[in-house]
Amino acid sequence: MNSANSLKVITIACLFLALSAGHVSGALPEERPEAFAMVIDVPIRVLGLGLIVVGTAFFVVALPFALTSGSTGDTWDALVVEPFQFTFTRPLGKFEDWQSAPKDSDSSEN
Repeated sequence: MNSANSLKVITIACLFLALSAGHVSGALPEERPEAFAMVIDVPIRVLGLGLIVVGTAFFVVALPFALTSGSTGDTWDALVVEPFQFTFTRPLGKFEDWQSAPKDSDSSEN
């Protein structure tokens, strides 16, 4: 076999493996959100952008108090990071269980 045919065979084999590997998963398939939930999610994300702006403004105002109490990280997370994650990292149409990891304070209480 010449090198052109070998390259074709290798390319076809790689494509076949890549396409078949996508279907192999140990996790249960996730339920797809309904179309209505996806449509409603678009204006909610626009509101989320507003929440990020408002949360950032509140953070700036609250920063002196957060610095004196030692809660700057918690304040930043609550007012800026969580709205950002809700707006940009959450799958479209998924409103519950959107946070990927539980809060540190929840896991330390157990």
